[in-house]
Amino acid sequence: MYLHPRLVQEVGWISKTEKFCNPAEGIITSSCGVRKSPILKKQEFHEGLDIALPEGTPVVAVKSGVVTSVRQSESFGLILEYQTTDGFSVVYAHLQKVLVAEGEQIQKGQNVAKSGNSGWSTGPHLHYGLKKDGMIVDPMDVVSLPHTKEVEAEYAYRKEKMPKK
Repeated sequence: MYLHPRLVQEVGWISKTEKFCNPAEGIITSSCGVRKSPILKKQEFHEGLDIALPEGTPVVAVKSGVVTSVRQSESFGLILEYQTTDGFSVVYAHLQKVLVAEGEQIQKGQNVAKSGNSGWSTGPHLHYGLKKDGMIVDPMDVVSLPHTKEVEAEYAYRKEKMPKK
């Protein structure tokens, strides 16, 4: 679709394809997909990435959006969930502290939480989950972080190729 430059300027049109940024700086220790749970010691489908980092590490919005939920869970601890302006649902879990409130507009790169070790956890980390139209999206496709050999082994076990960076 062609939009005349003057029309774009008059209506304040903004591209709907904002790129992702990393949610925090750390090392990916577990991938999205089937894996052996470190807590339950059985196969499970892990709906996101685990990123190891020190407690209190800043966690930022990977895209702009609106906070939809801040809640506590026995297994995931303190959770922050938000909807991006282009329709992704983002979940951060095992948090120490949430810095935003439900209904709040947030911007890509904004500090929204501090990482923690809450819920069922084997150590300080951030759980980063991503969905689009109700379907799980592997966040590994949109992050640029180092990962452990265990992550490579999880992909190999599932006979999947590691996403290219």
